[in-house]
Amino acid sequence: MKKISLLLLVFSLSLSACKKETETSTTNINTNPAPKTYKVKYTMVCTDCEVVYVSDTLGTQSTAFHQNSTWSYTFNAKKNQELLFLAYNQSSTIQAVTATILLNDTMLSTQTTYCPFNGVAFCADTAR
Repeated sequence: MKKISLLLLVFSLSLSACKKETETSTTNINTNPAPKTYKVKYTMVCTDCEVVYVSDTLGTQSTAFHQNSTWSYTFNAKKNQELLFLAYNQSSTIQAVTATILLNDTMLSTQTTYCPFNGVAFCADTAR
Protein backbone atom coordinates (compact mmCIF):
# COMPACT_ATOMS: atom_id res chain seq x y z
CA MET A 1 0.00 0.00 0.00
CA LYS A 2 2.84 2.35 0.84
CA LYS A 3 4.40 1.68 -2.57
CA ILE A 4 1.16 2.52 -4.38
CA SER A 5 0.70 5.74 -2.36
CA LEU A 6 4.28 6.74 -3.01
CA LEU A 7 3.91 5.96 -6.70
CA LEU A 8 0.71 8.02 -6.93
CA LEU A 9 2.40 10.94 -5.15
CA VAL A 10 5.39 10.87 -7.51
CA PHE A 11 3.11 10.54 -10.53
CA SER A 12 0.90 13.48 -9.49
CA LEU A 13 3.96 15.66 -8.74
CA SER A 14 5.45 14.91 -12.13
CA LEU A 15 2.16 15.75 -13.86
CA SER A 16 1.84 19.05 -12.02
CA ALA A 17 5.44 19.93 -12.87
CA CYS A 18 4.77 19.29 -16.55
CA LYS A 19 1.67 21.43 -16.48
CA LYS A 20 3.52 24.37 -14.88
CA GLU A 21 6.26 24.16 -17.48
CA THR A 22 3.71 24.35 -20.31
CA GLU A 23 1.94 27.32 -18.75
CA THR A 24 5.24 29.17 -18.34
CA SER A 25 6.15 28.55 -21.97
CA THR A 26 2.77 29.87 -23.15
CA THR A 27 3.07 32.95 -20.94
CA ASN A 28 6.52 33.79 -22.28
CA ILE A 29 5.33 33.56 -25.87
CA ASN A 30 2.39 35.90 -25.26
CA THR A 31 4.13 38.53 -23.13
CA ASN A 32 7.34 38.87 -25.15
CA PRO A 33 6.34 39.39 -28.79
CA ALA A 34 9.09 40.13 -31.27
CA PRO A 35 9.67 43.88 -31.61
CA LYS A 36 8.24 45.45 -34.76
CA THR A 37 10.70 47.24 -37.01
CA TYR A 38 10.03 50.72 -38.33
CA LYS A 39 12.18 51.39 -41.40
CA VAL A 40 11.73 55.05 -42.35
CA LYS A 41 12.77 56.45 -45.71
CA TYR A 42 12.56 60.08 -46.84
CA THR A 43 12.46 60.89 -50.57
CA MET A 44 11.77 64.04 -52.57
CA VAL A 45 11.22 65.37 -56.06
CA CYS A 46 13.19 68.58 -56.56
CA THR A 47 16.11 69.84 -58.68
CA ASP A 48 17.81 71.92 -55.96
CA CYS A 49 16.43 71.70 -52.43
CA GLU A 50 17.45 72.09 -48.83
CA VAL A 51 16.16 69.17 -46.75
CA VAL A 52 15.54 69.16 -43.00
CA TYR A 53 14.60 65.88 -41.33
CA VAL A 54 14.59 63.81 -38.14
CA SER A 55 17.49 61.42 -38.69
CA ASP A 56 17.56 58.96 -35.75
CA THR A 57 15.67 57.51 -32.78
CA LEU A 58 16.89 60.37 -30.57
CA GLY A 59 14.99 62.88 -32.74
CA THR A 60 18.16 64.53 -34.07
CA GLN A 61 17.44 67.14 -36.73
CA SER A 62 19.72 67.05 -39.77
CA THR A 63 20.02 69.40 -42.75
CA ALA A 64 21.45 68.91 -46.23
CA PHE A 65 21.76 71.69 -48.82
CA HIS A 66 21.52 71.62 -52.64
CA GLN A 67 20.06 68.13 -52.95
CA ASN A 68 18.10 66.79 -55.92
CA SER A 69 15.66 63.95 -56.57
CA THR A 70 18.40 61.32 -56.19
CA TRP A 71 18.66 62.19 -52.47
CA SER A 72 17.03 59.86 -49.94
CA TYR A 73 17.63 59.01 -46.31
CA THR A 74 16.79 55.80 -44.42
CA PHE A 75 16.92 54.95 -40.70
CA ASN A 76 15.19 52.69 -38.18
CA ALA A 77 12.70 54.53 -35.97
CA LYS A 78 11.22 53.48 -32.66
CA LYS A 79 7.50 52.93 -32.08
CA ASN A 80 5.47 56.16 -31.82
CA GLN A 81 8.42 58.30 -32.93
CA GLU A 82 7.57 61.61 -34.59
CA LEU A 83 8.77 61.74 -38.19
CA LEU A 84 9.38 65.14 -39.79
CA PHE A 85 10.65 65.92 -43.29
CA LEU A 86 10.85 69.28 -45.07
CA ALA A 87 12.10 69.97 -48.61
CA TYR A 88 12.68 73.63 -49.55
CA ASN A 89 13.35 74.86 -53.10
CA GLN A 90 16.73 76.63 -53.23
CA SER A 91 16.69 77.10 -56.99
CA SER A 92 15.90 80.41 -58.64
CA THR A 93 13.66 78.39 -60.98
CA ILE A 94 10.03 78.08 -59.98
CA GLN A 95 9.19 74.41 -59.41
CA ALA A 96 6.93 72.03 -57.55
CA VAL A 97 8.49 70.25 -54.58
CA THR A 98 7.35 66.84 -53.34
CA ALA A 99 8.34 65.35 -49.98
CA THR A 100 7.49 61.75 -49.06
CA ILE A 101 7.88 59.61 -45.94
CA LEU A 102 7.84 55.82 -46.41
CA LEU A 103 7.36 53.43 -43.49
CA ASN A 104 8.51 49.84 -44.18
CA ASP A 105 8.44 50.69 -47.92
CA THR A 106 4.79 51.85 -47.79
CA MET A 107 3.88 55.52 -48.29
CA LEU A 108 3.03 57.07 -44.94
CA SER A 109 2.82 60.73 -45.91
CA THR A 110 3.43 62.83 -49.01
CA GLN A 111 2.94 66.46 -49.99
CA THR A 112 3.51 68.37 -53.20
CA THR A 113 3.60 72.17 -53.13
CA TYR A 114 3.92 74.55 -56.02
CA CYS A 115 4.75 78.08 -55.02
CA PRO A 116 6.05 80.77 -57.40
CA PHE A 117 8.42 82.09 -54.74
CA ASN A 118 10.08 79.18 -52.99
CA GLY A 119 8.12 75.91 -52.90
CA VAL A 120 8.17 74.13 -49.57
CA ALA A 121 6.85 70.61 -48.98
CA PHE A 122 6.48 69.44 -45.38
CA CYS A 123 5.48 65.97 -44.12
CA ALA A 124 4.91 64.88 -40.54
CA ASP A 125 3.63 61.60 -39.13
CA THR A 126 4.29 58.97 -36.46
CA ALA A 127 5.90 55.52 -36.72
CA ARG A 128 3.14 53.02 -35.82
